[in-house]
Amino acid sequence: MALGGLLLAALCAGALGWIGRPVLVLLPDAADAAEHAPSNRVISRAPRLCWWLAGTAAALIVLVTFSVPLFVLPAWILVCGVGTWLAYIDWRTRRLPFLLMVPIWGAVGAVVLVEAWLASDAGILLRGLVMSLGAAAVYWVAAYVGDKRRPGSFGLADVRFAAVIGLALGSVGYLPAFAGLTIGFLSAAAIGVTRRVREQDLDFAYGPALLAGAVLGVLFT
Repeated sequence: MALGGLLLAALCAGALGWIGRPVLVLLPDAADAAEHAPSNRVISRAPRLCWWLAGTAAALIVLVTFSVPLFVLPAWILVCGVGTWLAYIDWRTRRLPFLLMVPIWGAVGAVVLVEAWLASDAGILLRGLVMSLGAAAVYWVAAYVGDKRRPGSFGLADVRFAAVIGLALGSVGYLPAFAGLTIGFLSAAAIGVTRRVREQDLDFAYGPALLAGAVLGVLFT
């Protein structure tokens, strides 16, 4: 990709990351949030949060631009930009807000639909939907099994985030989608095993691992 296109993608993703803080200020706290979890307003006061979210989103999309075709890049700008502050919310509160997950899935789906139409390739949308549903199914099973073994260890919000990630990954291809979802899942599992060995609390955020796995999946394949 030309340098101008790379900078434009980084600027767009960074701008989306930047608005994460204003969204946090307005976003109501999750009804099922743990008692010890900080409120959204509290985590929005982190020093230079806008810059951190914008910089992370820009860095992620720069990595993605070296790996995906230009015509599927808009969906990734949305995933990297919005996904950055979703991962931050999950990291700080151990919850992904339900109020955001469905609209974000719809927005990414709409962008993938437009990409498929412009490229005259229905396979882009079909792969995205297949991998979105597949990712949601796999993570739902993991959530079901995890809840049986340890109630509350795996939330349905992670299932919804996996559906968003799967939609963007599937638009690129089945191999990147499989790789990205597997890396995200194994990374989260490795964190869980490490915390168990160290006898630490197993309540940790899956969102950052899912987002990082998605980027690494397209980067390596």
